[in-house]
Amino acid sequence: MSAPAAVLARSRQPLYLQLAAEFRGMIEAGTWPVDGQIPPLEALMARYEVSRMTVRNALGELEAEGLVRRGRGKGTFVERRMPGVAELELPSTWEEAVALSDLLGTHAIVTSDTEVQTLPDMGMVCTAAPAPSYRYLCRLHSRDGVPYCYSEVYVAAQLYRRYPDRFEAHAAASVIARIPRLVVSESRQKLSIIQAGFRSADALRLEVGHAVAEVRRHACARGEIIYYARLEFPPRFVKLELDLLARPSREGQAARPAGR
Repeated sequence: MSAPAAVLARSRQPLYLQLAAEFRGMIEAGTWPVDGQIPPLEALMARYEVSRMTVRNALGELEAEGLVRRGRGKGTFVERRMPGVAELELPSTWEEAVALSDLLGTHAIVTSDTEVQTLPDMGMVCTAAPAPSYRYLCRLHSRDGVPYCYSEVYVAAQLYRRYPDRFEAHAAASVIARIPRLVVSESRQKLSIIQAGFRSADALRLEVGHAVAEVRRHACARGEIIYYARLEFPPRFVKLELDLLARPSREGQAARPAGR
């Protein structure tokens, strides 16, 4: 058994989905360049030791995503994708978080009818004190119909009560940035890789347990934590690009989407 076939055999995921992930990686890495023809079916069948139907189904997944185009008798070619969600950057500053929030559509999943008095463990350094209570918002953010981010957000209740309609219709960071005379004095975020749960997997169109990039972010004003968010991003949108000679920054380095 070849190395690729051995890897496929170790997973319980259907073969065609495993192959689709492999082929997607070839495109994102540039191994299969835009407008280039991918190897013929027979070559892919031999390399991965799978059936013709398995390869066809895998390519069908990529075609549905707009990554490849297939022409009868001409072969399969990598599609040139239009600018869209894949070009968005995972923000590394509060200003960038607000700018990104302005671009995304926001869809409510859950809005708590009651206020909570405690925040989850943020797992980050924070010098501000918690607000007396918070309103919990669970949201899906998308661009061009593509799910980009699942979020669980806690907004200081006194702010939510002043602008409930705005918080219901827009991303919380966008609303907070436009509150008159409110100055964010402290904001940090932390990036980790975790597994998607039932709710986030459903919202992001992933399988439960699929790896996702988790971002935890808080913002403070007037000595209080006014905003805490836990966000999940499909990892295909995120990569880390680090300047190894740059001076260390408190806010960390930028995380950018694949494809830039």
